[in-house]
Amino acid sequence: MTFEHVFADLGGIPATRLSDDQALAGLLLAAANAVGLSPASAPLVKAGPQGVAAALLCHRGHIVLHALPDVGVCFADIAGLDAIHPQRGLDIIVKRLGAREVRTGAHRRGPVTQGTHPEGR
Repeated sequence: MTFEHVFADLGGIPATRLSDDQALAGLLLAAANAVGLSPASAPLVKAGPQGVAAALLCHRGHIVLHALPDVGVCFADIAGLDAIHPQRGLDIIVKRLGAREVRTGAHRRGPVTQGTHPEGR
């Protein structure tokens, strides 16, 4: 079993794109489709005093956005298990939000094995 994880700090995004609840929900679904994840529930998008949080919980993974519309920045996080393609979802997010600044990172982890404890447990 492998674990795939990509994330990005995005900037230069028009405030209207980060404050449209329906558009963000649709973006999460489009990204999940591109990644190969099946949604476990409907997208959740909530605006509050600290910005906008948008999340889509999926079977075997998730897609999450945290945005500050007034500043034009967004943090995106996509993670999942086994044969998924998180970079495809991140590409859709970057393109649809129209980000002018993009910093990304990725992690891939292989099988998790049972560790040994120094105490012998």
